[in-house]
Amino acid sequence: MVVRRKKVLGTDPLSWITPTSLTKEEGDPNLQTSEHTNFISSKLPKFRTYEVKLTLRLREDQLEFLNKLEREIMKKRSKPNRKERITKNSILRAMIDAFSEVNIDTAEIAEESELVSRLKKVVIS
Repeated sequence: MVVRRKKVLGTDPLSWITPTSLTKEEGDPNLQTSEHTNFISSKLPKFRTYEVKLTLRLREDQLEFLNKLEREIMKKRSKPNRKERITKNSILRAMIDAFSEVNIDTAEIAEESELVSRLKKVVIS
């Protein structure tokens, strides 16, 4: 006698997960990168267009700074500039984008405080 096990999860157990980007079957594979990005972002909220989720450990004062900056930005915008919500994640992504275009001396950085001082030199100068 053969006992068959019941498939609890079904044939596709991950079918409940919605993709963050369109596959070739869902979108046009001949679209250029910018057109494809615009097509995707018109269908999805902006935060769903990012591929990587990162956990970041912060000190309390760093979190307070991000909260304050987020509130200031949101409060000081006129109606025409309220196209999208600016969040702590938006601020951090903008900082990363800004620093990615700057030449930072990365030689012999022993600890985080040294990295902070080198980043400050670039920002202030």
